[in-house]
Amino acid sequence: MKYLILIHNSPAVIELFGDMSEEERSAAFQVYWDVEADLQASGELVDSSALDTDAQKSVMRGADGAVITDAPRPEVAEVVSGYYLVDVADEARAAEIAARFPEAVVTGGMRIARIWTEADFAENT
Repeated sequence: MKYLILIHNSPAVIELFGDMSEEERSAAFQVYWDVEADLQASGELVDSSALDTDAQKSVMRGADGAVITDAPRPEVAEVVSGYYLVDVADEARAAEIAARFPEAVVTGGMRIARIWTEADFAENT
């Protein structure tokens, strides 16, 4: 099953990293490379990337076409800052991977979502 592991940046995550010493922050960032290497070795990694949190945009369909604004909008306190797309046995394995990241110690820092297949859509329509 494919799962998308989403890493969220929020005020709590910013505080978490801000409170770390240089050595702690270096060790925290090493986790990303370690997880990446482990997932490549196990064959579970499909794709991963860090996202530019400063250049994200919100897109809405308007009467005259797409309306593009800066994101996150002021009322949104968090933004997706990275992802790992994995192909794993089950939800428990996806959660196990997500729990390794530094952001997992704050509420809402990590999220997982199963990727739906064509069969899932057929079953749920």
